[in-house]
Amino acid sequence: MVMDLFGDDIVEHTFDDEDIAFDEPVLPPHNEGLHHPKDASLCIGHEAVEKEILSLWNSGRMPHAIVLNGLQGIGKCTFAYRLARFVLKDGAQESGLFGGEDAQAETLAVSSDDPVFRKVSSGGHPDMLTISRPFDESKGRYKSEIPVDDIRKVAPFLRSTSSNGGWRVVLIDDANHMNRNGQNAILKILEEPPKKTLLILVTHGAGGLLPTIRSRCRFIGFQPLNESDLLSILEKGADTPLMPADKDILVHLAQGSAGQAIALYQKGGLEMIHQALEALIDIQTLSAQRLDELALSIGKSGDDEGMKQFLYIINWWFETLIDMAARGQDNRNIGHFKLTEPQGHNLHSLLTLHEAVEDHVRTCLNGTLDKRYMIFKLLRMVQGA
Repeated sequence: MVMDLFGDDIVEHTFDDEDIAFDEPVLPPHNEGLHHPKDASLCIGHEAVEKEILSLWNSGRMPHAIVLNGLQGIGKCTFAYRLARFVLKDGAQESGLFGGEDAQAETLAVSSDDPVFRKVSSGGHPDMLTISRPFDESKGRYKSEIPVDDIRKVAPFLRSTSSNGGWRVVLIDDANHMNRNGQNAILKILEEPPKKTLLILVTHGAGGLLPTIRSRCRFIGFQPLNESDLLSILEKGADTPLMPADKDILVHLAQGSAGQAIALYQKGGLEMIHQALEALIDIQTLSAQRLDELALSIGKSGDDEGMKQFLYIINWWFETLIDMAARGQDNRNIGHFKLTEPQGHNLHSLLTLHEAVEDHVRTCLNGTLDKRYMIFKLLRMVQGA
């Protein structure tokens, strides 16, 4: 039985595996913030990857399957659509209809006015198939797996004749969420790939793919965005100008992910960041009543997005303090906040406390403990009470 710490009845909340995780990114659906990847004409920060792809294409060594792997929210899916449009357009020109085989492409860009761009954007290009995790409207989030029936559509699609004698492209987003049956279906295609076909697997955890799939694909790793590129994307997605201090905070918390930065900005994350960091910095002096108030505010019923933001910020805070301790830094400025090592802690004790907090959160989320109790106990653990 959970004690009532807050003066009212405990509202139990049952979490399942798809609800909330301690270090889960707070990313927006593709239709929030900037353009959906299929509509985006720009892909910022991945010039080296584009150069690698162009080299393969121009030399006639384009693989039949590519894995685009990296952090969530850094533009992998946007790049995948950029590549798909290029292959569908330039692949038709290979046949000699528009310039011959000797033409060397210098960019993957396809004009937004081009018919290929418009067809891909509308989802109506006959030579492109896109697959991703279904969105569960009742729960307001993506499902945990890509249905195997969706994956089984790939083989007949790739073996059919293209509309113009060019290439056929399949893009599977979140490909690491294919189950074993789905991956086996893809493996059969990779063993005997049809000519002029390109399978693009977008992942943020390529370790979830079967080794036999990875060995048959060209693996391309995406690096986190640098500060300049991250700020450029963030400013494009911001509704109002951001204060310099807030930009600095978002850049630090985003850790190279534009999607993460935009999600924190759009979903009231700046307010949550300020609230959480102010509490953590002053944690030693906060009374039990103030901890109760914070837990009640952050853990209010039905606000799972706020909970995700808070847990993400807590995890980032621990990782930052651990990094500071490992580097021998006494403090670090984040925006107008000054992070310092908590009194009485060193690298070892921070690692131990971080693990204990993770275990506490995991226990609460896998059970039926009230979210407010979870936050109250978490803050008390950090306080050392």
